[in-house]
Amino acid sequence: MNCFVVIFGERIKKFWDEKLGPDDTRWLLDDILLYANANVATFKEEIAEIQYDKKLQPLPLIFEALAADTDNWGHFFVSMLDAILDRAKKSDKPQEIADHLIEFAFIENQPKPFVQQIAARLYKELYSDNVVTKCAAISMLPNYLHNPIVKDKNLIIRELQTKLINPHWRVRYTAYMMLKRLKLLPNGFKLPVVDAALRIYYGRPYTM
Repeated sequence: MNCFVVIFGERIKKFWDEKLGPDDTRWLLDDILLYANANVATFKEEIAEIQYDKKLQPLPLIFEALAADTDNWGHFFVSMLDAILDRAKKSDKPQEIADHLIEFAFIENQPKPFVQQIAARLYKELYSDNVVTKCAAISMLPNYLHNPIVKDKNLIIRELQTKLINPHWRVRYTAYMMLKRLKLLPNGFKLPVVDAALRIYYGRPYTM
């Protein structure tokens, strides 16, 4: 029996069915955090069992709840980043797993040391051979460049710029879109015609 599901399952389902108002949603998030802090080890085990459950979809609410107490849960986000990236690489549907990384938006603005660990892990992923996780890192890293805790911003930008000439077009296109958004493209750089054509043919590549 998964006690987290027993206690919160119905309320989480109501949230996704849009049957919870703002006050009830806030109450749910507060209760999840209280439960997590009172049962740390058990909570982690229970979440590991159901974190990718497609029907329940608990991770967005869990991440939002724990983001309110990153003094205690910062390292959990670091561990979850590793876990999601590793699972995506082993999955036959890697993008479905990588999509969970969008929930890290809850912590990207926090000027705390664990966020530097997040940025460092994403930087490491820029060198991955896995196109999905590499594109995810390219999409996420720019969101950390404005955080004062994050070091080596110029190094990150330079590495992102090298992805503009990566052999894989999805990597090139993702890097182009992220750098263009931040106005960090190299002077005079334009998206190659072939990449624009591939974008039209295949659709938008993996982005967060």
